[in-house]
Amino acid sequence: MMTRTAGALAFAGAAATLLSACGGSAEAEGHQVQSAQADSAAFAYADGVYDGPRVTNLRGGYQAQVTVTGGRITGVAAIEAGTDAPESVAINARAVPELADKVIAAQSAQVEHVSGSSYTSPAFLESIQGALDAAGGAS
Repeated sequence: MMTRTAGALAFAGAAATLLSACGGSAEAEGHQVQSAQADSAAFAYADGVYDGPRVTNLRGGYQAQVTVTGGRITGVAAIEAGTDAPESVAINARAVPELADKVIAAQSAQVEHVSGSSYTSPAFLESIQGALDAAGGAS
């Protein structure tokens, strides 16, 4: 009995073999370049430092600051992150940097929440989205 992972790998290998037999054409390569340029243009933000709106919930206030350089998100920092309650501080010490890394990697606030941060993730990402809206970029 083949496992699901092994089956997926076998399918991927077969597909790669078939596709490599097709060869590449200048037209196909040109389309790939255009597609990559369109993707990067979708995330073009105006350079600057943007403060998102302050978002509040049961665990306090959350506000993000986003730095854009060369049209790309290069930094995400917390201006405010929840309450000073020990549990909140511990969760935010882990969740805020992870969310910042995800946003920078995705060049968008449309990322998965950090597990265990049910108050921090939605509030911080909402503030980040507000900052990106001010930067004039796509979400």
